[in-house]
Amino acid sequence: MSDAVEQLPARILVVDDEIEIVLFIRELLVIHGYQVDGISDARKALDTVRTFRPDVCILDFRMPHLPGSALLEIIKKEDHSIQVIFLTGEVDTSLAVQMMKGGALDYLLKPVDLGQLSHAVTRALEHRRLVLENEAYHLQLERLVAEKTQALNDALRSLTHVHSATLDALSMALDFRDQSTSGHSRRVAKLTKGAAEAFGIDGSQLLQIEHGSLLHDVGKLKIPDSILWKPASLDEQEWSTMRKHPGYGYEFLSGIEFLKDAAELVHAHHEKFDGSGYPRGISGEEIPFGARVFAIIDAVDAMIYKRPYNTPITFREAAAEIRRCAGTQFDPELVEGTLAYLEQHIPKHLL
Repeated sequence: MSDAVEQLPARILVVDDEIEIVLFIRELLVIHGYQVDGISDARKALDTVRTFRPDVCILDFRMPHLPGSALLEIIKKEDHSIQVIFLTGEVDTSLAVQMMKGGALDYLLKPVDLGQLSHAVTRALEHRRLVLENEAYHLQLERLVAEKTQALNDALRSLTHVHSATLDALSMALDFRDQSTSGHSRRVAKLTKGAAEAFGIDGSQLLQIEHGSLLHDVGKLKIPDSILWKPASLDEQEWSTMRKHPGYGYEFLSGIEFLKDAAELVHAHHEKFDGSGYPRGISGEEIPFGARVFAIIDAVDAMIYKRPYNTPITFREAAAEIRRCAGTQFDPELVEGTLAYLEQHIPKHLL
């Protein structure tokens, strides 16, 4: 058996209400090696197209029952790659333009010139080949794009897992260093993310809020142990050093591309709505949205969990304190929504 695949002859369909023309063109094209079918009733054309599957159709423009222009539309709707050549006895430029706009590739005047017909069929077959090749190329390109997109998404998901594991480890190290807040970073990160999501935040902004909340105290890595672990109250100089930790955290994270937005929350997590916070004294909506939500959650967490410097209170007592400070320390537009979320998501024994 030969390794070469035998190429099937091209299929041509001829439709003309004059049977003599159909037979004449059919005989000519068969001699040239084409597989040809011909009909004189245009109403049967669609069924023939579906069974014969022609590469090229040669149509008379003026036919009873179904004009060539209508048949062109039917054929193109069935298979847009089929090339159409019109035969017409009218020398009319506007008619030719109408044919081309409808999707015909060429038109020939009757009586048909054999050389022109042969050339038109050859050109039509070449045009169809190019159309099909172009479509195959675009399909292959779409497949490649889909595959590359999937691979990129898989890589990003893998990278996200790596990032998450790295951030979890870092937050755990922070909690170990400041043992008075064990579990605090992960807890407030989860609650801040949930509350922000309840406010309609999603996508990358939500992820950055979660990351910033998780690493809000990363700047404390630069605070001396003598201050961080001091059992007594800090003096003014020590407080001045402690207040630098949001800035330290911002400097640390802003140089990491995937944490640049999270760094803004870290920088602002001790700012107050009325501008009396630190380190920059910014106010209102100058404070990033995530930092305004975080401030409420961080304050509640500090009040309801045991710390060396306070006795825990109930969530309802903490909520009353948050409401009292709405408009000064906290954004009044976010207080009730955040408290409602917390009431539904903190452990019941803390209520």
